[in-house]
Amino acid sequence: FVRISGTCLPRTHSFTCIGRPSFQVTCASNTMADKANRLLEDRARQAEALQQSGAFSQAEIKQTLRARARYEYALKRRRSTAAIFGRYIKFEVDLYDIWRMRQAAAEPLASNNVTTRGFMTRNILYLFQRALQQFRGNVGLWLEFATFSYSHASYRLLSEILSQALQFNPDCAGLWAFVATLEYRQRVLFSHEAP
Repeated sequence: FVRISGTCLPRTHSFTCIGRPSFQVTCASNTMADKANRLLEDRARQAEALQQSGAFSQAEIKQTLRARARYEYALKRRRSTAAIFGRYIKFEVDLYDIWRMRQAAAEPLASNNVTTRGFMTRNILYLFQRALQQFRGNVGLWLEFATFSYSHASYRLLSEILSQALQFNPDCAGLWAFVATLEYRQRVLFSHEAP
């Protein structure tokens, strides 16, 4: 594919104009390293927003970007494991927790905070989704994903996660017990709220 001002075109193409000679465009490669670089470019734009929010210094942002690059390249290797995804997710969750604590101490209702919180949680959710595409049978990842969405009050997402987890792992008794416990908690919570 070729990138021309943010759009992608198919690999093989030549352009001809009436009365003018034809020309060909050299195509950028679409390797795994390029995909990792595109993700890192997006994360660099997000890092600028983090720095503007005042929660992180420039040195911390550089360190964060270096760590993200290491994780992305480790994931693009042939033998990426669930443990690498787990460490990367833990890194992003810890980063989010640090940002949240620093923002709570500074100014909790700034408009930039909502945007920053949104892209930070999206990054974490995207990492979980990427991990579970490769490791659908890893019940621990499913439970971490469900716990994260429950702790952030994303109940619709939680229900989707649990139904997919049960679909891919129907014989896991621990997963069924987790779902039953959450269902019981929600019913008790709603029964106490009803008049």
